[in-house]
Amino acid sequence: MLKAETLDDRSIEDGDGPDEPKPFNVRLLRFVPMIVVLGLVVHLVLPRIDSIEDSLETMRTLVPWALALAVVAEGLSYVANGSVLQAVIHLAGEKLPLRRAIAIEIGAGTVALVAAGALGFGAAIYKWTQNRGVSRNTAMLASWLPSMFDAVSLVLFALAGAVELLLVHQLSRATEIALFIVVTALTTVIAAVIILLAKNDWAMALAHRATRLLRRVRPKTRDAALTDSVKRAADTWNSMRDGGWIRPAVSSILVLTFDVLCLELAFVAAGQRIHPTLLLAGYGVPILLGRASFLPGGIAVIEIAMTAIFGGLGVPANAAVVAVLTYRLISFWLPALLGIPFAIRLQSRHRRIASDEAAGETTA
Repeated sequence: MLKAETLDDRSIEDGDGPDEPKPFNVRLLRFVPMIVVLGLVVHLVLPRIDSIEDSLETMRTLVPWALALAVVAEGLSYVANGSVLQAVIHLAGEKLPLRRAIAIEIGAGTVALVAAGALGFGAAIYKWTQNRGVSRNTAMLASWLPSMFDAVSLVLFALAGAVELLLVHQLSRATEIALFIVVTALTTVIAAVIILLAKNDWAMALAHRATRLLRRVRPKTRDAALTDSVKRAADTWNSMRDGGWIRPAVSSILVLTFDVLCLELAFVAAGQRIHPTLLLAGYGVPILLGRASFLPGGIAVIEIAMTAIFGGLGVPANAAVVAVLTYRLISFWLPALLGIPFAIRLQSRHRRIASDEAAGETTA
C-alpha cells in the first residue's frame, strides 16, 4: 500500500512558488467514487450472477498468446503517450528523453488516482518535467497541451463509434444526450484553446485580467507569471502552424489505436472475433463518457457501458464481461500499479532538487 505522504497531493505541492499550479485538496471527494462504484455493483452486477458464473468459466479458457499480445499493444500505447509529451516539449524548443516522458506519464496517471484527478495529473507533469531541466513555461505548457491532442483524438473515436451505434440503434436516449453534452463541452474547450492560441492579443489580455484577479487573492503572484506562459504558448502555436502539430497529433491517435488493439486482443483471448466497426462502436462512447466522469480512470462507467454495448451488439454476455475486464486490467490497473515505483522515484527526485535549491538559497 502506497503511503499517503508519498503520493498525496500535498507532496506534489512541495517547493511550489506563488505562481505555480496547485491541485485542490479534495480528500473527502475521494470517497464519492467508492460509494458510486458500490452502488453500481449492487444495482447492475448482483442481478447478473448467472452471467458472472459463466464468465468465470470463460476465464479458464483465455488464450495466452492473445493476452501477451494485448499487453504488448497496451505497452505501445503508453510509448505513444510518452511521445505526445515529448513532442509538445519539442514544440517549445526543448528536449525530454522518450524513456523519461513515458515514466512521467505512467507515474502521473497513478498520482491522478489519489490526488485530485486531472489536476493532480497536470501538477505531476509540471513538477517532473521541470525537474528534468525543462523551463517553467514549457512545463506549464506540457501540463495541459498533450491533453488537448488526446481530447481531439478521443472525440473523433467516440463520434465514429456513435455513428455506428446510431446506425444499429444501440444508443439509448439518455446515452445520446450524455454523449451530445460531453462532445459539445470538449469541442467548445478545444475550440476556445485554439482561438486563444491563434489570437495572442486576446490571450494576453485575458492573462493580464487573470493576473489582476489572482493578485487580489495571492498578492505575491508575479506579474509575468501568466503572460510568460501565454508568450510561450504563442511560440508553440507558430511551431504547430509550420507542421509541428503532426507528430503529437499522430502520436495521440496511436495512443487510442493501440488501446483499441488491446481490447480486440482481449476479445480474441475470450474466444470472440469482433468486426472492426463493432469494436470501435463499443469502444469510443464508453471511453469518452468515462473520461468525462468524475470517477478516477472512469472506473465502473467504462466497464459497465462497454459490457452493455457489446452485449447489445450480439456478443455473448460472459465473453463480453471477461474481455472488457481483461482489457481494463491490462490498460488501467496494471499501469496504475506499475506507476507507483515511477511516481515514488520521480517525487523523491523532486524533493531532493527542492531541498538542494533551499540549501543553496540559505548558503547564499
